[in-house]
Amino acid sequence: MSTWSAHVQPHGPLTQLAPRIWQVTGTANLGLPRNMTIWRMEEGGLWIHSAVACDDATMAQIEALGPPTVLVVPNGFHRLDAAVWKARYPALFVVCPEDSRKKVEQVVKVDGLDTEVLGVNVHAPPGLKHTEHVYELDVGAGQALVVCDALFNLPHLPGFGGVVLRLAGSTGAFGMTRVGRFVLLEDAKAYRGWLQEMAEHSELAMVAVAHGEAVLADAARKLKEAAARL
Repeated sequence: MSTWSAHVQPHGPLTQLAPRIWQVTGTANLGLPRNMTIWRMEEGGLWIHSAVACDDATMAQIEALGPPTVLVVPNGFHRLDAAVWKARYPALFVVCPEDSRKKVEQVVKVDGLDTEVLGVNVHAPPGLKHTEHVYELDVGAGQALVVCDALFNLPHLPGFGGVVLRLAGSTGAFGMTRVGRFVLLEDAKAYRGWLQEMAEHSELAMVAVAHGEAVLADAARKLKEAAARL
């Protein structure tokens, strides 16, 4: 069984995005940044999206926010550190979308579906395969959308990995990547309409993505721009 220390790769600090939400940026293949999003639920427990194994100092900071309670494995690709998180925190309730359960359970036992977690509004955007969902959370300063691979927000990155990601259409703009279109998209018109609908959400404050910078300002305008690029 893999140990925690074997999973700890270079990562950034624990960063607060809004009163009840934080992120840590880790790394994946080709130097692709991957974000773990942490949301403090109403009762004080932590909802962890796309877990990243962190060093001891960062884990202590996370634990100081509240007890890790729910672990969201957002799709069958974002499961890299799920098993070691469950081993470290055996009481974690591991959830994922129903359509990704078989793949997630290749590495960690799933306790329930993401739709079963109280306090989280789970969106299954029309036009996308339901192997991942978008989560709407009350962050104490409006609503946040937490997105996995359906939207990226990465600049062009340096090095060989950066060249590969650029050629793959994964960097340079906020929106759906070329890979995302191939893996997730079924109906561009329907997904475009959903993004435009979310942009009209009066309480929308931010969009947190699994790859790239969170959109903390002009979230509505950014969603409309992403919709226009489809």
